[in-house]
Amino acid sequence: MVHRVVLGLLFAVSALAVRFTPHRNSYIYPQAEVSGARQLLGTWRLISRVVTLEDGTAVQDAGLGKMPTGYLVYDSSGHVAAQLMRADRPMAIDCGTSGPAPTDNSQSINGYDAYFGTYTIDETNHRVTHHLEGALAAVDVGKNLVREFQVSADQLTIVVRSSSPKEKQIRTLTWERVH
Repeated sequence: MVHRVVLGLLFAVSALAVRFTPHRNSYIYPQAEVSGARQLLGTWRLISRVVTLEDGTAVQDAGLGKMPTGYLVYDSSGHVAAQLMRADRPMAIDCGTSGPAPTDNSQSINGYDAYFGTYTIDETNHRVTHHLEGALAAVDVGKNLVREFQVSADQLTIVVRSSSPKEKQIRTLTWERVH
């Protein structure tokens, strides 16, 4: 119950931060006029997350665990907010990260990952880039995170290709439209 309250509070704060963050690159908006962006608009709930190595071997993410919960929001002015939480997150607060920060992904802290910023879309290659203006892990601020995406009805699939210090990983996240 406490996790749901904390998740709701953090989500509300992120939504407000995204709403009131001034546009630095106003020339990339409005995204909603682009068909790929129109498909992404709304609030999405995470329904599955699979992490594999390039050879297809399934691995567990040390930071977010086997099946995190989360929400992803794209708005019509080109803003994005994402929050993911480990299902079995410890009650004790440990501000340590799950390991070295990858350059092509965000970093979780204590089983939680959150960021906000703007997004741009490459429709030809079905890619969305999240331009991080704020993040739970300070090392993530300023990153540009490229994700492959596919929308089918009310389901969004995002593929994240990242390199950890040891190996390249492929994260496939499936989301369902909430709003």
